[in-house]
Amino acid sequence: MDRKRKTATESPARVLLLDEHWITRAALRGALSDAADLEITGEATDTDEAISLLCTAGVSADVLVFTGATDPANLCSRLADALPQWPVGLLMIGGDGFPDALGRRYAPAGWGWLPQSAAEKHFIAAARLIAAGHCIAPGPSTAVNGRIAAVIDSLTAREVDVLRLLADGCTNAEISTRLQLGESTVKSHVQNLLNKLGARNRVSAAIHAYEIGLVHLERQARQRTSHGEDPDSCSLVGG
Repeated sequence: MDRKRKTATESPARVLLLDEHWITRAALRGALSDAADLEITGEATDTDEAISLLCTAGVSADVLVFTGATDPANLCSRLADALPQWPVGLLMIGGDGFPDALGRRYAPAGWGWLPQSAAEKHFIAAARLIAAGHCIAPGPSTAVNGRIAAVIDSLTAREVDVLRLLADGCTNAEISTRLQLGESTVKSHVQNLLNKLGARNRVSAAIHAYEIGLVHLERQARQRTSHGEDPDSCSLVGG
């Protein structure tokens, strides 16, 4: 099956959780519990157990979610040795990030990284995107600050709002309700931002929003405006 064409009517994407602490796995499990299109098929405390589950215990996974407690280079090397043809996407939560070179070499099925402070809904959206064979690397850095500014300058304020909700996985109808706009107006905004971003479709636009850190940037802006904790934020893993 072409995993990039997976739809909500098909079987849920399968997720394997990896972290040494039960409380962290419980937090990750709880975050995914309401996502009908994501199913947790197993949990592992270390890399050895994860490989054992995938190789000998008959556990299937489209996405392996692991935290910064696991060395991504060692994990990738071990998985590559044990499963030469492994079609498993990788999603790292926390830590110093998932190196691009590792993703390109070891995770053709999809890979990505989210900061420890990522909102629950962004974790769910990232798992869905990686299960579909895409890559994400959100969070502004020195290397991408110029790209963020360029994108923000090219979009209207309303198009930024639409793109942020689109990246959260909202449909046009949901965006229409959230922003109190007509659905035809939302469609127009979506088409305009696709043209400006050079994106082929909504998924490409959503990935672009994650890659340039727009979602993370918008969350920080709301925190500065409210002078309080962002209600959309949720710490997924312990420090």
